[in-house]
Amino acid sequence: AAAAMALGVGAQRMSVVQAPEFPPDHVARLTLPLRTALEGRIAAAPDRRDGRTVLLVAAEAVGRGTARRRASGLVRVGVRGRAPAWRYGDRLRVDTILRAPRNFESPGRFDYVGHLARRGVHVTAFVWNDETIERLPPSAAGLRDALEAWRSRLATTIDGAVAPPAGAVLQALVVGEEGGIDAGLRDAFSRAGVVHILSISGLHVGLVAGAAFALFRWLLTRSEWLVLAVDVERAAAVASLGPVVLYTALSGLGVATLRSAIMVVVAVLAGLCGRPVDVLRSLAVTATILALAWPGAPLEISFQLSFVSVLAIVVGTRRLGPARNARGWRARLRAAAVVSPAALLGTAPLTAFHFHQVSLVGLVANPIAVPIFGSIVVVLGLAGALVEPLAPAAAKALFRLAGLVLRPGIAIVRRLAAPPWAAVDVPIPTVGELALLYATLAGLVLLPRRGGRVLAAVALTGLLVDAGWWVRERSGPHLRATFLDVGQGDAGVLELPGGRVVVVDAGGFPGGDFDTGAAVVAPFLLTRKILRVDAVAITHAHPDHFGGVAYLLAHFHPREFWWSGVPGTGVEWQRLMAAVQASGARVRRLDTTAQLAPDVAVLHPPPDLGTPSINDSSLVLRVHSGRVGLLLTGDIEAAAEQRLLADPARLPSVVLKVPHHGSRTSSAPGFVSAVAPVVAVMSVGADNRYRLPTPEIERRYRARGTCVLRTDRCGAVTVETDGDRLAVDSMRGCRCPATAR
Repeated sequence: AAAAMALGVGAQRMSVVQAPEFPPDHVARLTLPLRTALEGRIAAAPDRRDGRTVLLVAAEAVGRGTARRRASGLVRVGVRGRAPAWRYGDRLRVDTILRAPRNFESPGRFDYVGHLARRGVHVTAFVWNDETIERLPPSAAGLRDALEAWRSRLATTIDGAVAPPAGAVLQALVVGEEGGIDAGLRDAFSRAGVVHILSISGLHVGLVAGAAFALFRWLLTRSEWLVLAVDVERAAAVASLGPVVLYTALSGLGVATLRSAIMVVVAVLAGLCGRPVDVLRSLAVTATILALAWPGAPLEISFQLSFVSVLAIVVGTRRLGPARNARGWRARLRAAAVVSPAALLGTAPLTAFHFHQVSLVGLVANPIAVPIFGSIVVVLGLAGALVEPLAPAAAKALFRLAGLVLRPGIAIVRRLAAPPWAAVDVPIPTVGELALLYATLAGLVLLPRRGGRVLAAVALTGLLVDAGWWVRERSGPHLRATFLDVGQGDAGVLELPGGRVVVVDAGGFPGGDFDTGAAVVAPFLLTRKILRVDAVAITHAHPDHFGGVAYLLAHFHPREFWWSGVPGTGVEWQRLMAAVQASGARVRRLDTTAQLAPDVAVLHPPPDLGTPSINDSSLVLRVHSGRVGLLLTGDIEAAAEQRLLADPARLPSVVLKVPHHGSRTSSAPGFVSAVAPVVAVMSVGADNRYRLPTPEIERRYRARGTCVLRTDRCGAVTVETDGDRLAVDSMRGCRCPATAR
């Protein structure tokens, strides 16, 4: 009954996230996008990482002058750079564009919209320079302001006392501030399977609880009257909750920290009631409390990993560890030996689902890293935090000592993460496959009982059937092309008959740090169980087409790299060329004389191209299966279209990737007529600053009966053919009544 009630209340609470009811003055009710002035108060500690700062602003007003009006709701404001001047509680005004958050609607994508909604954020904005942000008079300070000021002061003290990267790691362990950890070091921790130690969790909270309990028990036993009057053990346990709550708030209220703190509270309450503490019951109660208090919490990656890891450790030690009544160093050693394998095995399906990577070296790394980062460093760091308000010099000394311990620990993690086999990229399982994997693990835990044997056998059979389906799907005779939603850019994946895979462009944001290869293209490939591609092609040297290619070269080991031979310029191009060289892929400069495969032809550029614009140097590829042809055109413009019209017999295609995102410089009437597409795919970003596609170009295609699908409205578009019929699908449900002619 309690479980049913919790599920009912949880479902009702989820409606707050899925279908929120906004007050009349909420910023989400504005007509977005909207260029306006935003006034508000910073409602959380600024998140500084990867060359940008995120300010969570509680809106107070929008507009200026007579257009100014009261507003409410949270706005996520991204700021280029570290914006060091801004702190929790500061009030500000900034001219910006308010937008509704949007996902890249491609298979395997991260649900950014849901992630923000679970935090009460439904509007975003971006500022190129924090100097354009105007500071407003402060409002009255409260307890949270004082706590955040302490956090900020500790982070500043650590930053001044301990050089990077050790200083950044120490900030993560003491105050939960992970923004200073660079991407390379974070990747090393992830590959080594120890990234969890960068988050404040059970070990840290347990140290605080244990130390506080010991201190209060010692203080209470100093008084003979108290020893006789009260139960010292229970009183010390209750008193220890104060430091636990303080540390939980100081560390930023992360999910793993909250889970640990609530479990401590549950254990203390059980002790006060004279009942034994059962870890699994405490875990279930904690999960229920968090799920009810924070709508949508079970959908958070940190929630899932935190609870599943603890569950795996408890189940693993009960199944494979020493007997409950066993004592001595052998029992403790056996229990410790089970912890790391149990946690890694229990969370492996989830890490594959969310991060498409599984660490192999984690079995060795965790027993080495956890004592360094989770015990010695945390004790020194927390001691420094405790004495900082009274003795800043002593705090600096303790932080420096913690930094000295961290340096060899970081070196060990980097060394363990260095081998190529330390972590392996794995396909992303579907939700059904995830259930089968956990059913298999559950069956193995229950062995040798009959129920365990049946469960394991059924789950393994399901996995084998699923694997057989994927082998058939991947090696079948069909041609499948997916045009991914990468914003204002291009990215396409060709799955050719026989299992061959070619990636044509991978999107990119010029001047930005968002990697579309890692965030959009790679997850799509892994949802299709593709771990290696035959070729990666860039149609031309513009970063909105090649920006994500470097990641694919490093992780999907293509045999060949195709391009037109016309180079780009700038740092991003140099980075791509370095990645090409490091990948070892065979580099092929393609023109119309190139011989690729019977079903793949190069229609442009010609070998005597001369010196065209970069757009007009684009590769044009035609792929066909039976009577169905697909024409991929890059960003060709009028001059290249005229060259193609010199041999119009090669152009007719059922599916056309519209040139240059639907710009008026392309898709001339003669070219559109020569191709005569049934389906035209326009790869464009929502509300893009170029205002593409041009309305007249879109009308030109629709006027001749072509089914036009735009990635900003339809998400990723997939076309599949057996050489006769054509099936069209999209992430947002757009359809075409299209068949081959």
